[in-house]
Amino acid sequence: MNLPPLNDETGKPGTPLNPYEVTFDRAFVQGFLDKTGESADDYAVAGQPVVPPGIYLAAYGRLIHESFHYTAGVHVSSDMKVLAMAPVGTKATVSGEVLGLSERNGDKYVTFSVNVTDTTGTRLAEIEHVSIYALRPRT
Repeated sequence: MNLPPLNDETGKPGTPLNPYEVTFDRAFVQGFLDKTGESADDYAVAGQPVVPPGIYLAAYGRLIHESFHYTAGVHVSSDMKVLAMAPVGTKATVSGEVLGLSERNGDKYVTFSVNVTDTTGTRLAEIEHVSIYALRPRT
């Protein structure tokens, strides 16, 4: 994949990130639960298995790294709002846009949105994510 570098020209506020589609099927959810040590029983509403919200939070990596090339990728913060619980098996689109670039102490930061929406258009989650995309030169 030949991706543009993330910089002030390519990552202006409002720049859309490359969306992707995903199905939160049983295998996908179980893979997440195996990593976190949780049980599917912890995520059910009225006896119906639902997608753990942590899956939405983890959606940022693929979104930003399939939109831009950068060598650093240091997670700084995420602010998530879960808007709807989705049943396991939900097909969704993950999309977002660059909200801004900044620099602090020589490190370069990107702030971007992540939106998870099901096929009916229902927004499942909104996340504002901040990461360092370029570390200051080390001397």
